Amino acid sequence: MRKKNRWLLKAILSVSLMSFYSISVAKVEKQGDTQYRKAGKASYYNDKYHGRTTTSGEIYDKNALTAAHNKLPLGTELRVTNLKNNHSVVVTVNDRLAKSNKRLIDVSKKAAKELGFLHAGLTNVKIEILSMG
Repeated sequence: MRKKNRWLLKAILSVSLMSFYSISVAKVEKQGDTQYRKAGKASYYNDKYHGRTTTSGEIYDKNALTAAHNKLPLGTELRVTNLKNNHSVVVTVNDRLAKSNKRLIDVSKKAAKELGFLHAGLTNVKIEILSMG
């Protein structure tokens, strides 16, 4: 009987801790934590996607300042900074990356041009949340 009670106590404690963590993370994301920063690889959309529908339902425009990210809510505004030249641009997340894509973010062609990596195709960036979607 003691082993059963000990197991039950451990299970309750684990669930409580996971719930607390989930609530804490949700509150930070809802408040638009401007301390959120991630660094990773960025690429940009191929021209063939121009005019296609994004996950948000918007039509992809290579001349707009938009991006695809797999975790941040659609509508989130981000500052993307090219770590090589320190150029930055503000984009709105309106699409998702392919599941197999290991990059942090895909940006529109216009954003890639402003960030200065149009010819390179890839660059290291950091992203910062300005406002949550």
